[in-house]
Amino acid sequence: MGPLPVKTLLAALACLASMILARPACAQGCGGANSGSCVTAHATPGCSDLTCCNTVCSFNPTCCSTAWDQSCADLADSSCIGLCGATASGECGLPHSNPGCSNAECCEAVCAVDPACCQFSWDTTCVFESDFYCISGPPVECGAAGQESCTITHASPGCADATCCTTVCGLDPTCCSNSWDSICVALATQYCAGCTVSCPAGSVTEPEACGARTNDACASGQAATPLAPGPGVCGTLDGAMSGSAWAGDRDTYSLTLTDTDGDGKVRFTMTLSSNAPAFAALVPATCPISIGTALVHANASGCTDTISAACVPPGNYRILVVPGSFPTPSVSSPVSCDLPRRYRLAYDAQQAGCQPVCSSSTGPCFDAHAGVGCVDSACCTATCNVDPFCCNQVWDTDCARSAAASCGAPIPPNDTCAGALPISVGPSVTFSTIRATAGSPALPASCETGTGIAFGADVWFAYDGERSGAVVASTCGSITDMRIAVYEGTCAGPVLVACGSSSIVCTPTSGARVQFQAVCGTQYLIRVGGENTAVAGSATLTLASQGPICPAFCPSDLNRDGAVGGADIGLLLGNWGWFGLGDLDVNGIVNGADLGILLGDWGACP
Repeated sequence: MGPLPVKTLLAALACLASMILARPACAQGCGGANSGSCVTAHATPGCSDLTCCNTVCSFNPTCCSTAWDQSCADLADSSCIGLCGATASGECGLPHSNPGCSNAECCEAVCAVDPACCQFSWDTTCVFESDFYCISGPPVECGAAGQESCTITHASPGCADATCCTTVCGLDPTCCSNSWDSICVALATQYCAGCTVSCPAGSVTEPEACGARTNDACASGQAATPLAPGPGVCGTLDGAMSGSAWAGDRDTYSLTLTDTDGDGKVRFTMTLSSNAPAFAALVPATCPISIGTALVHANASGCTDTISAACVPPGNYRILVVPGSFPTPSVSSPVSCDLPRRYRLAYDAQQAGCQPVCSSSTGPCFDAHAGVGCVDSACCTATCNVDPFCCNQVWDTDCARSAAASCGAPIPPNDTCAGALPISVGPSVTFSTIRATAGSPALPASCETGTGIAFGADVWFAYDGERSGAVVASTCGSITDMRIAVYEGTCAGPVLVACGSSSIVCTPTSGARVQFQAVCGTQYLIRVGGENTAVAGSATLTLASQGPICPAFCPSDLNRDGAVGGADIGLLLGNWGWFGLGDLDVNGIVNGADLGILLGDWGACP
């Protein structure tokens, strides 16, 4: 770009003078709601980004007084570093120290899920996210000839139902650019009506016709349909509510479970799929049927298989199938035979796999896991006596919390903000929220990125900013889904500076990751808790930063009074054998090595 004309330079000097005198003339149209893009020419003066607009108009005041012509747009494109869409911001596929990137659409898509990319810097995480959110080339046409079903995984992108395909690709663009994988199928079954229940070869059709009532074992003149192990049966449900009770079809299937190895148990596995909410329950073969006596149950919807298993005594049983969610049969509106609830039910019975759960389980007692029972036999037995589900179905978060309360798991010392434990850049800190409580303050709506804004049980850490610049707080790789919020200020008046939950950068993506800009001399409170109110358990928190070390940082000054002395020794000894406060070498335990570091730092902080 050549030298500016003399008249333009004079106008710029005049504009600069008016800005110094706080006159608004040069800012006309800058940042206005109706202003156009700064990198696109338009007939009106000014543009939508206030900083970029003022920068351009300080060089060429006519951009803010006459029109934002092509010369103004070109100046913005080459000068406005950090503006989404400006060439000066740098390529979206390459990391750079300033925020934003040159592709406006891609930049805005990434910053919608990771605001730090437009606030601090376009780092390697932003580049990774741009690969995920910024699809190169046109997506596949939804509903094109030859495409496969939306509810079946396939290697090609898109699916046969154009409406469903468009909906799913709006949620996950890779479904229309890469392949229609299991995530796309899950989204299709959740958001698209009309999925089809798969009835495999060998399965039978329920002998009761839709609209008829012939196989409710406890209704007059009806009898349960015998069901054998194997591919199962495909059936339908129809009817309506009568007040708060279900008055429609309910199907029952009879079966006998036999114990042939003499251990008094049979491993029973039940599979249910349904095109709308329905549940199946294994109940004793008595009338009236009491859902409360169910030994095994499965909830299903969206045409995907739900599998439940448990070791049960041998005997005669029935499987009850009704619409709704266990234990309440219900529908939101009448179900007709034109559009009935369709389901597939199957079961299997095995003699193996019923050894005493609490003497064989290797799962942790204070964390949710996929198996049943937990490694501490006494704790396992006590928990399952209160909640048999934990030894029959799965050891979920409720089981872990129950075990923690009854088996003496410690309450985290940093359950409240006032007890925040120090954390430093470097090694990960392991913690558990299993006996923590959910604190405050509530998160604002701006923290919503698809996982809600509810905080589960949480713990607190304090970062004293030993490094300035960008700091990343992460729970990537943790077994528990966590949410992170970072605050400035004190516990009495925390000010939110960053928040986040599930991040595509983490593996698995349930890990949380947030980035904030640290300033030397400022303390930051880091709150970590369940991604929702039902989640608690163990996790790790790691802080990473490439920023320079702050000159006055003094980690051994545990009480932050400006000197390392007897009070700090007292705090360290009070946490001896634990982690957190006093763990100066950040190895997960406070011991003699940390005491040695403290004594070496004795005296006034530098």
